[in-house]
Amino acid sequence: MIQDFLQSLWIWLVSLAERFIPNYILPNLQIIVQVVILLIVAYIVGKIVKAVTVKILSVVGFKRMTTRSWAESVLKVTGYRGSIVELIGDLVKWFVYIVFLGIIIQIIGLPGVADWFTQVAVFMPRFIGAIVIIVIGFIVADFFGKVFEEAGKKFLGEEVLSRLFGGLIKYSVALIAVIMGLSLVGLDTVSLTIMFTLILSTLIIIMIFGIKDIFPNFSASVHLRKTLKPGTHIKVGPYSGVVEKVEPVSVILRNGNKTIVIPNSMLLKNPIEKKSGK
Repeated sequence: MIQDFLQSLWIWLVSLAERFIPNYILPNLQIIVQVVILLIVAYIVGKIVKAVTVKILSVVGFKRMTTRSWAESVLKVTGYRGSIVELIGDLVKWFVYIVFLGIIIQIIGLPGVADWFTQVAVFMPRFIGAIVIIVIGFIVADFFGKVFEEAGKKFLGEEVLSRLFGGLIKYSVALIAVIMGLSLVGLDTVSLTIMFTLILSTLIIIMIFGIKDIFPNFSASVHLRKTLKPGTHIKVGPYSGVVEKVEPVSVILRNGNKTIVIPNSMLLKNPIEKKSGK
């Protein structure tokens, strides 16, 4: 009796489905159910994978390294509002989505489109790797740019040239990172490398002309640091005063209320009259 009831109920459900569900859907109902389930699973897995990726990158310190970095400032210019770690998480999430979309399209029966999604899925890890290389390259570039800029301020004593020197190092390292990233995704980087070489050569020539008068002063400071001590009263040509400091490119004298800055090369080329005391 129960078996007859269940059979009658099934017949009624089938007839009800045939009445309300279009004829072109009913034969493909199994495929539609599979697609819906895969879409739900893809959405959940993508979210989980993103959260795990962001967590791992935060634990290893990558988030701390990239927060408020030059790389993140460049990312903000593109209009992306999240952090670099979130960007990588989003890319991994979309990689999962693309893999599932390829499976869904294969189930539907579109092999040509499925092959395209497969190619995109193969390309995505290289693209994510390129982003990571560029980000790390920008962090390294920013670090060395600041180091060389501070070194330039200390040894050259020129604000403009120090910034130019630091910027040259910074953008050179950054461009090398970009070239490496583009090479990883399979793009031809020959023309970009040639352009980088030309720009770098031009900047080096400009810097050489800019600092050609500073090098004599810098080399002279090595000798003057041994012969002139703070507190020594000296006279060079029409200038006289007490040595306050021997800098990389100049010597600072104090004469009463006046401060006199004499280039090191002038002190090396002219006789120095000095006596102990003030």
